[in-house]
Amino acid sequence: SMKEMVGGCCVCSDERGWAENPLVYCDGHGCNVAVHQACYGIVQVPTGPWFCRKCESQERAARVRCELCPHKDGALKRTDNGGWAHVVCALYIPEVQFANVLTMEPIVLQYVPHD
Repeated sequence: SMKEMVGGCCVCSDERGWAENPLVYCDGHGCNVAVHQACYGIVQVPTGPWFCRKCESQERAARVRCELCPHKDGALKRTDNGGWAHVVCALYIPEVQFANVLTMEPIVLQYVPHD
């Protein structure tokens, strides 16, 4: 499905895709998430529709917010405390870890210092 894409991958911002690391677009209604397979920890790119974790969860959009920043859009993953966080925030903040480095989930927040 062709979509109006702004800025390419939600994680690395590169607009190019490669055979071994394609750019994958979420098929969720109104969702504009695009991610490289490796940037979102997609082990196997499906031949059919693909949904980002937020769309897959079918959780009400109003309840889904990043625990690390104020922005609601973008490529999110579940956190170890049942919330959500952007992959890009997790990569940017040193104390944040991925429980599984291959699948890049859940995002571990327990070592983040609280202000």
